[in-house]
Amino acid sequence: MNDEETLTCPTCGSAAVTVTAEQMFMANTGEHYCHSVKVQDDDAQASCLGCQWRGHRVQLKVTVK
Repeated sequence: MNDEETLTCPTCGSAAVTVTAEQMFMANTGEHYCHSVKVQDDDAQASCLGCQWRGHRVQLKVTVK
């Protein structure tokens, strides 16, 4: 993605969308293990603040300015 592109909701078209990063930590020590899902990954959880749609980043529509 670049400055000319905007991710939008596939349902309502809103640009008020979020993606979730996931990290893993060791259960017994709390030590950081890895970033299991990054915000740029296609399988990152995504949601729309406008219509409450939920899905994955790969489902977001790319709108060119």
